[in-house]
Amino acid sequence: MRRFPLIIGFYLILAALFLAWLTVFIVYPRQQIAVKRFGQIMRVETVPGLYFKLPFIDQMVIIDDRLRRYDLPTKTVQVRGGAFYEVDAFFTYRITNARLFLQKVASGQPSTAEEVNLAPRFDDALRAVYGQRDFSAALSSARADMMQEVKQQIAGDAQSLGITIIDVRIRRTDLTKAVSQRTFERMRQEREAVAEQLRARGNEEKDKIIAAANREYEEIIAAATRDADIMRGEGEAGRIDILRDAIAVDPEFYMFWRSMDAYKKIKNLPMIIAPDSVFFKYLKTPDGQ
Repeated sequence: MRRFPLIIGFYLILAALFLAWLTVFIVYPRQQIAVKRFGQIMRVETVPGLYFKLPFIDQMVIIDDRLRRYDLPTKTVQVRGGAFYEVDAFFTYRITNARLFLQKVASGQPSTAEEVNLAPRFDDALRAVYGQRDFSAALSSARADMMQEVKQQIAGDAQSLGITIIDVRIRRTDLTKAVSQRTFERMRQEREAVAEQLRARGNEEKDKIIAAANREYEEIIAAATRDADIMRGEGEAGRIDILRDAIAVDPEFYMFWRSMDAYKKIKNLPMIIAPDSVFFKYLKTPDGQ
């Protein structure tokens, strides 16, 4: 009988501890906790710490307060002009209004909000932004503006769910295979046309250089021939003057020298000539008489 009050006290302490455990809850960093009573959200605790609730009546719903990311599956979008891109993009977000989020998303799961609410709006925004631009916009500096526009378009819908869009990123923008092939062929044709123009221009420049070189060559040859003819004429005139002066000094010796030179030239040349011809006068008499 003495031990019975101790047992009762022990169980009362256990019950009090269990009741206290059901009454107290802890909000950890990177999470928010909404306290619901009979299906109604009574309050939302966002600051880490120790809090109290009514046991068996109040229910806790934990909302992740960390930055979350959603990757959109690869989409084919059309740009202005009819070309198609394959686009990979994602956005990051955070649940900033847990009360509104739980009111709008019945399951309270961020994945549900991503798939049902945000993904379709994100897809529509990407198509709208790409559809307003030309083929090369996503590959230029305009890409940052495009991401900002997509963010602005989905931010309103996200705010209505208690979600704040932190950032939007376009990871990859590639042409579809068919468009890539057509683009490659067009670029190849353009490069070939440019190469042909360069070759034609080079050939034209080559012909000009060759023509100028040939003209300069002809001018040089003509000038050299002219100068040579002048020098040759002057030399011939000098030779004649020297020869004339030499003849004037000793005409007989000149005739003798010319005859000897002629004899030397016809040494191996067959000739039909009379032996008493004047041609052989210096062979008959040394003085040529």
